[in-house]
Amino acid sequence: MPIRDLVTLVQTPTQEPHWVVKGILPRGSMTVLAGEAGTGKSLLCYHLSLCAALGLPFLGTYATCQTRVLYIDEENGLPDATRYWQWSWRGAGCPDPATLRAITFAHMALGHAWESTLLTLAKTHQPGLIIIDTATPALQIIDENDNAEASRKIQTLRTAQAAADNETAIVVLKHAKVQDEKGHRRTIRGAKTWLGSVDSVLFHSYNVGRPGKLRQTLLTPDKVRAFGLDHSIKITPSWTAADEPKGLVLKGSVVTE
Repeated sequence: MPIRDLVTLVQTPTQEPHWVVKGILPRGSMTVLAGEAGTGKSLLCYHLSLCAALGLPFLGTYATCQTRVLYIDEENGLPDATRYWQWSWRGAGCPDPATLRAITFAHMALGHAWESTLLTLAKTHQPGLIIIDTATPALQIIDENDNAEASRKIQTLRTAQAAADNETAIVVLKHAKVQDEKGHRRTIRGAKTWLGSVDSVLFHSYNVGRPGKLRQTLLTPDKVRAFGLDHSIKITPSWTAADEPKGLVLKGSVVTE
């Protein structure tokens, strides 16, 4: 019977969780990363995947603990996905391609039997990080506003998380919208069950720059439990070279205001 001695608990020295990205993404957690179209959510997560799989600092700043990654992409066409991976790999300094085998890239692979396929992938590869890009197509969501359907999808993700048996963290990409034009309050598009059922919610939004150009973005926490991101991060992109083949470098800095 899971009854805990509260006297012992409150006197136990505080222990930080295991991390995928220290201070941002704990192992065993589920996070929603939401952003408007064009903010670069996929690029950010491709970068995250490489950093986690190779043990490189995320955004050049935040330490990672090396782990296997399962990236499920049901959003981006193969030409775009290929270019994004190339940019991210070159931006990371072109590490040995053999090391990329720590990433399982499932592209348009789930299909109608997505639940069983996801479960099989989780059991087979035992990733420490699963990224779902993006929720609606990947999880075959029929009614984006249906909270009951959202609950069922989240439960399936929890089942896959347990099946991976690796203290697995899950990041689910979703679309965001501005709820309050005056205060620019953001929320996710569709069922709000996602907000209450996950461990953290991060918003990826534009900061400065013109469409079609490299633009600064912000990563802002909206919901955080005991452990996770507690400040906003300004993300500044840059190219490694003026000509092809070029790589994309993402650098993060703490927003203090």
